[in-house]
Amino acid sequence: MDKQKKYYDVKVEAMVPTTITYRILAEDEDQAAELAKKANPTAVKPKLSNKKNLKLTVYDAGTTFIRLVRNFIGG
Repeated sequence: MDKQKKYYDVKVEAMVPTTITYRILAEDEDQAAELAKKANPTAVKPKLSNKKNLKLTVYDAGTTFIRLVRNFIGG
């Protein structure tokens, strides 16, 4: 008998090298650098080939019932 499929929510905590782009209106580059610290990004581009997984948690879909936790040592 085949196992019945069901949906799961999978959350992965990872360190991901990412390029974050901001569009800042400023008087000079120093002010732009300061304003970027509090601004919302206009684009986020992850480099998934270089990511390091830290922790993976699997839940029943739409619940907080944890089915599996896996910790990755050393990424």
